[in-house]
Amino acid sequence: MNHHGDQAGLSLVELMVALAISSFLILGVTQIYIDNKRSYAFQQNQAENQEGGRYTLLLLQQELAKAGYRRRPDIPFDEAFPASNALDCDFGTGRAAKQFGTSQNAICIRYQPHNHLERDCLGNLPVNAAAIEDSPYTDAGEIIVERLYLDGNTLMCQTAHITSTTVTATGELVSGIADLRFEFGVGTASDDRRVSKYIATPDGPVLTIRYTALMRSSNPNLREGIDADTALDNWMNVTGISAEDTTVAALKTADKGNLYQISQSAVMLRNLLP
Repeated sequence: MNHHGDQAGLSLVELMVALAISSFLILGVTQIYIDNKRSYAFQQNQAENQEGGRYTLLLLQQELAKAGYRRRPDIPFDEAFPASNALDCDFGTGRAAKQFGTSQNAICIRYQPHNHLERDCLGNLPVNAAAIEDSPYTDAGEIIVERLYLDGNTLMCQTAHITSTTVTATGELVSGIADLRFEFGVGTASDDRRVSKYIATPDGPVLTIRYTALMRSSNPNLREGIDADTALDNWMNVTGISAEDTTVAALKTADKGNLYQISQSAVMLRNLLP
C-alpha cells in the first residue's frame, strides 16, 4: 500500500511567479514614492520663490516710498537734502533717489524720519528719536540714507543716520534672489508729472521706481527637459538683457536645474512729485 503525504513548500515555478509579481509591486510603489517626492519638492520650491518674491516686493515698496520725505514741506528740496556722499551714494543737491554708481541692482535713497518711531530697513530707530518726539512738525536734524543692493543671492541694506555725526549699519534682508534690476520712471521737461520712459540712469524728474527680481529656488535638479537658456529666456525678455551679457553668463554657470520666478512691481515716489 502506497502512502502520499501532503505537499510541502512551493515549486520553482510558483516561486518565480511570486517573485515577479512582488518585483512589479515594489517597482510600482517606489515609482509612486519618487513621483510624489519630486512633486512635493517642486511645489515647495515654487512656494519658496513665491513667498520670497512677495516679501521682496513688499519690502522694496515700503522702503522706496520713503524717498524724499520732508518733515517740513515748506522747505525746498535743495535745502532739505544738500549734496552728500554718504554710503558712496554721491547725492546731488535736492536728489533723494538715484542709481548706485553704474550698478543696475543697487539703489540709494534718503529721507527724513517721519516721527520718532520711524524705522529704517534694518529696523533701527532715528538717532534723534527723543528730540523728534518732543518737537513735532519741525526739522528732524537727521537724514536717513539707505543703499539697497544685491550681494550674491541676498538683498542687502546699508544705512547711514546723518546728524552731527554719522551712524552706519549693514544687514541682510532677503535671500534666494538670482538677479535684481532697478529702473527709474522719468518725465520730461514739458510734462514732469507723467512717466515717459523707464531707464537705469535718470535724466529727468524721477516719478516712479520699477524693480524686478528673479527668484531662484534653493534646491537643484527640479527641472526636467528644460535647459538654462529656456529657463532664463523670460528674464532676458523682461529686462532686455542680451544673451551675451556677463550677468546672463553668470546665471547660467550658477544654474543647477533650479526653479525660477520673476516678480515685478513699481512704486510712485509721491514725496518727489512736482
